[in-house]
Formats: sequence, C-alpha cells, structure tokens
Amino acid sequence: VLMLAMEEVSKDDQTSPDEEKKKKSSSLIETLHSLQALIDNHPELQHLRFESLDGMLASIDANKGLNPFGDVIVAYEMNGEDLPRDHGYPLRVIVPGYAAVRNVKWLKKLELAEEEAEGTWQRGLNYKILPPTVLDAKEVDLNRMPGLSEECVFSGITKVENLSHTVPLPTTAFEEEIFGSMSMMPFAGSRTPLTPGETVLVKTSGWAYAGGGRNIVRVDVTGNNGKSWQTATITEGSNQPLRRAWAWVFWECEVPAIVCEDGVSVELACKGVDMAFNTQPESMGGMWNVRGLVNNSYYRVKHKVM
Repeated sequence: VLMLAMEEVSKDDQTSPDEEKKKKSSSLIETLHSLQALIDNHPELQHLRFESLDGMLASIDANKGLNPFGDVIVAYEMNGEDLPRDHGYPLRVIVPGYAAVRNVKWLKKLELAEEEAEGTWQRGLNYKILPPTVLDAKEVDLNRMPGLSEECVFSGITKVENLSHTVPLPTTAFEEEIFGSMSMMPFAGSRTPLTPGETVLVKTSGWAYAGGGRNIVRVDVTGNNGKSWQTATITEGSNQPLRRAWAWVFWECEVPAIVCEDGVSVELACKGVDMAFNTQPESMGGMWNVRGLVNNSYYRVKHKVM
C-alpha cells in the first residue's frame, strides 16, 4: 500500500507557487514510479485501487492505470490553478474511457492489490449490469459479476434543421418502395400541408462516443425507421490517436425522412460504430435490466418540420 503524502502536496505558506507545483509533481511522480516498480516484481497485483478522503473506494485494472498509453493521470491542477473543491481538490484520478465513477475525487490513497476495491461502488449493486431475466438483485451473486468500467458505444442527435429543396426522385424500384412519393420540403415558416408517408429532407447533427479509447469509425442515420441509412460526415474528433479516442466525435448528415402520421413531424434515429465494429442495438429489448443501466440502443428523436 502506498499512501499519498498529503502533507507534501498541500499548501505551504513558506514556499512560492512554482516551488509548490514542483513539490506536488515530485511527490506524485515518486509515488507512481514506486507503483510501477512494485507491479514489475509482483505481477499478481492486477488491480489499482483508490480511496478518497470521504471514504469512497473504487479500482481499475492495473494495466490500464500504469500503461503510458492508458493516459490515466493524477490531477492536482485545472487550467493552471489548483483543482476546485467540487472537482476533487487536492487530487483527482482521471481515467479516460472508463465510467465516471472510476474518476475518484479527493484522492487519499493509491494501492496495488490482487483483488478489486471493496465497497458498494465497486462490488455492490450500483454498477452491476443485471441480466434481463433478473428482477431481484438477491437472485444473483454480485461477486461473480464485474462492475462497469469501459463503456459501450453511444450516440445522440442534438440538432435537426429543415432543408428547403427537393429530395431527388427515386431512381430504382427499391428506392421507390422505401421512400414512396417524393415531395418539396416546405420553406421555413410555411404552412403548406404535408401528407403522412411523404418524404422530406432534413439536416441533422450530433455526437458519438465509444469507451475504452475505441475510435468511432462511422455514424449511421435513418429517417424511415431503419429501412435505409445515411452515413454521416464526422466533422470533429476523427483525428484522435488510434485506440486513444477519449473524446466525443461530432457529425452531421442530410437525411430523407418520412412524415409521421401526425403530418407535421419526422422521426430520426442514429447509431454509432466503433473500430471493433461494435454498434448500438435497435432496441433495449435484449439488454433490458431492472435498473435501466447501459441502455445504448438507437438514439431516436421526433422533430416537427412544420
């Protein structure tokens, strides 16, 4: 067990701000080097455990924590200043690609161990994804189920714009069957009636993300309940390092969309695809769980075009 020297990383009225920064950095580097040396000699220590000043316990696998490509950091500053208290002063672990609960605030102790951390946030029900058949957590042995660490694929639609030009006419019998009759999209503010089942053109944009550093390689968008898909253009975030994609990507797409039965709206859906070609399921039917966790089915939105 390696305790963080809180006296060394706390403020000292006798030192300048620059000296204080050097002291903090030196103390943390020494601690992390000691951890690396320890695991080199004891490969059975597979878990890097954290304890916060308020008693919270959590852990990640040691390979993620000590691998330089895992990009895990122990942060003591934010934007050139000491961490605000709400963000974890004096120290906070940042574990990119993992569920937020593993990013422990108010860090007190780092520990290498053969087993994961104790406590409800690691071994309890909070981050355990129960099978669809389980209605009562007492029916399963939680100790045999891993807690959530790496996240799956998610995406979302944040904006839908009405376009005011004609959708191209179908050129094949297949397109005719999918889209039916094409029509002119009404101009903004127009009260021209729309017919349920006709197709209008919209422009939509949003975000996508995959846990574990897996790069997003594609986002698909549909305006006809999945009968056909349009591939979105990723406008930001596509240049992240391979297997170290810790941030969202942003995308946009023009989509032919079928007018709903109400005659004034369309329904869009999107799904992200990561570099392992994991994607989002059509519905939550096969992944339903009594606590509603990790529902990453298609993101759907209904938008008025009138």
